[in-house]
Amino acid sequence: MNHYLKQLKTAYESGNTINKLIYWNIAIAVVTFILSAFFKDVYFDFINIFSLNSQFSVAVTKIWSFFTYSFIHAGLIHLIFNMIMLFYLGQLFTTFFTQIQLLGVYIVGAVFSGLFYVAIAAFFPLGGNVVGASGAIMALLFAVTAYAPYMNVRLMLIGNVKIWHIAVVFIFLDVVQIPFGNAGGHITHLGGALFGALYILLLKKGIDLSSFIIFFQKLFKRQKNQKKHFKNVYKNTTATNSSVSNNKDQVQKRIDEILDKIKKSGYESLSKEEKTFLFQQKE
Repeated sequence: MNHYLKQLKTAYESGNTINKLIYWNIAIAVVTFILSAFFKDVYFDFINIFSLNSQFSVAVTKIWSFFTYSFIHAGLIHLIFNMIMLFYLGQLFTTFFTQIQLLGVYIVGAVFSGLFYVAIAAFFPLGGNVVGASGAIMALLFAVTAYAPYMNVRLMLIGNVKIWHIAVVFIFLDVVQIPFGNAGGHITHLGGALFGALYILLLKKGIDLSSFIIFFQKLFKRQKNQKKHFKNVYKNTTATNSSVSNNKDQVQKRIDEILDKIKKSGYESLSKEEKTFLFQQKE
């Protein structure tokens, strides 16, 4: 048992932000599924405490629920679908942005989606509680869409499509399904989409909303090996500075070439070497 726990710990510590978010979602889902199966009363108390209520007067007494609701899922299918979307969209997001920006958009997007849901519920009789990571995930989708709308994405059985086409389909499905059930879930999706677009709009003006979540960085940051110290035998400052400058220029040129390729042909058009190179620049 200890062996498996150590393996899980190692996998968590060596994973990137996407992996860590998935681990947290799965871990909390396992707890809720066990409670649901064997401890019904505890399960209902748990959901009541950590899910987000549509009534502002109730939600404000559980201020944490504007965040915690996004880590609770209604069932196995709900969890699996959201985690697949998180993994895929997380890869697209980190093509253009950093790991800490992904964490910021995910968390602030979840809170914004919750606030949007409660605000809409003040005017329409939504009722009930809402759970799920969909709002935060929609924030990632629409952030990428707002930043690179003509980026090609390869879909199984369909082929290459523009990412804005995917975004429009999701919005359309959410809007038309609101009257037929799970209105709260669809409303939070729309809130997440709004936040993702707003994030990019403000980012282009020099305001990075993800900076408000920087204190979470230690929780999700990879453990780094201690630096080894070597004795300097010879140091040529001029030559070294020139070499570093040239190296940075070459790296930036390579990044720009890969990003141009992504915008024209999509992320899947990259070679394994190009994907590895780009991923290393985000660490």
